[in-house]
Amino acid sequence: MSDKKFKFRNKIIAATPLICTFIFLALGFFFGKWHPGWMVFLLIPVMPYLLGKKKLRFSIPLIITIIYLIMGFGWGLWHPGWIIFLLVPVFEIFFKPSKSEDNDDED
Repeated sequence: MSDKKFKFRNKIIAATPLICTFIFLALGFFFGKWHPGWMVFLLIPVMPYLLGKKKLRFSIPLIITIIYLIMGFGWGLWHPGWIIFLLVPVFEIFFKPSKSEDNDDED
């Protein structure tokens, strides 16, 4: 039984881009909601978490995305707000140890 659930969940996850495209086009053509309609595409990376296929972990990219969405929806700062995404590689460079550092210590 649980094996069938996992197969069905995998099929839903695989079909999410196509479903989102249909929803986006329907919102655009029938209701003229092209601009807010793009948000249905956010379901693509979120769907495995919603269906319980993956567990949600808080990470710097997730926190930065949440801050960006709050800045955009709350204050309309979509344009200057995208700059905070540059913090993701900066954080990864400065605060995550790399494998090459481990090898350098052995010399």
